[in-house]
Amino acid sequence: MVSTTTQPAAANSQNVSAPRLADWSLVLITAAVTLPLIWWGYGTDIDAGNLLDAGARIRSWDYAPSRNPGVPVVEAIVGVLAPLGHVAVNLATAAALAAAVVGCARLVRAWGHENGDVVALAFLASPITLIAGTSTGDFVWALALFVWGALAHLRNRTVVAGVLFALAIGSRSSTAAFIVAFLVADGWDRGARRRCLVTAAVVVPVVILLFVPAWLSFDRSFGFLEHTQGWQGLANNAGRFLVKDYGVAGLAMIVVVALAVPALIGSLRRWGSDPLVRFGVLGLVAAQATFLLFPWKPAHLLPSLFGLVLWIAATDRSRRYLWLLVAAVALNGLVTLRIFAPDQPDASRSARFEPALSWGLLVNDVRCRLDFMDEPPAAESGAWSCSLEPLRGEVDVEDEVLPPP
Repeated sequence: MVSTTTQPAAANSQNVSAPRLADWSLVLITAAVTLPLIWWGYGTDIDAGNLLDAGARIRSWDYAPSRNPGVPVVEAIVGVLAPLGHVAVNLATAAALAAAVVGCARLVRAWGHENGDVVALAFLASPITLIAGTSTGDFVWALALFVWGALAHLRNRTVVAGVLFALAIGSRSSTAAFIVAFLVADGWDRGARRRCLVTAAVVVPVVILLFVPAWLSFDRSFGFLEHTQGWQGLANNAGRFLVKDYGVAGLAMIVVVALAVPALIGSLRRWGSDPLVRFGVLGLVAAQATFLLFPWKPAHLLPSLFGLVLWIAATDRSRRYLWLLVAAVALNGLVTLRIFAPDQPDASRSARFEPALSWGLLVNDVRCRLDFMDEPPAAESGAWSCSLEPLRGEVDVEDEVLPPP
């Protein structure tokens, strides 16, 4: 059943002026910055090899998760495309990123705000976005499916929204927290609560069906839900959380976002009337709380970045400020200032003050891809360690403790 309830903000969006950058322009910009990167192997992500192995099993009509609990949607996509080579896989991921960028711009407009085009480019400009969006991985797929599910939901297409949300969870299980934040933000308005319940009612059974193969692969047990322990104590987790948050954002972005703090705080006065404020805040909090519990790969911070730029969009800052934000976000891909280095990479208990200026995350990742593109992607490959050098310095691979997924 599809709710016929409409949201006040949807009506307000009719008064929003047309975007200065049309959707096709955002697609072309995404293509321009991603297509040069898709040629150099499957990427540096530590789980790329696991995804390829899971895809190979699917092609053999077998299944076991690439890592618990599994990402069945992306594993299936990789299973279909991997025989065509890394360019096909990376090209599909880049297309998913283009969909996420366009969806981000549309979501800002759907909730009655302007400048969604530049806000979407601020998300695109992040080095972790470009790295994940041109590699064999699952983060971008999850966000693309999420944002188009959100747009379908706001149009009262609740069955479509529920299926897309379920597929997003099937692409990355932690996306569930982001989806809950979205439904709470939308359902804060009494008139939207029915459609939120209908969407949620569609999500649950579809998610269960998606993870049935994982359940079967563990002899009809819930062993597939077990994962590597991410909690190492408050001090340890908080330290890794802060260091990686800083490393992914970069000093320039932190300074530019700090300029918007008064406006961000002021926007909270519109909590009851502006769903974009609610989702920006709730989405950011949900994503950051998840990362605090599991402060693993930098790409895990993509939902946090997405929530932050949407919250900034809700402040209706000028386009001049938003273009400055785009530049600040992009700068960390070119050059980065590291402040601390871990005592033992991937198993750190403390850190030492060791300031260093180095190539940014994106430039360094390209270097690593070129160095390791001829090696089969595997957890023990030096590509992963190489990709993290801007965050922690150079590490001897033989001494490295492999992290959880």
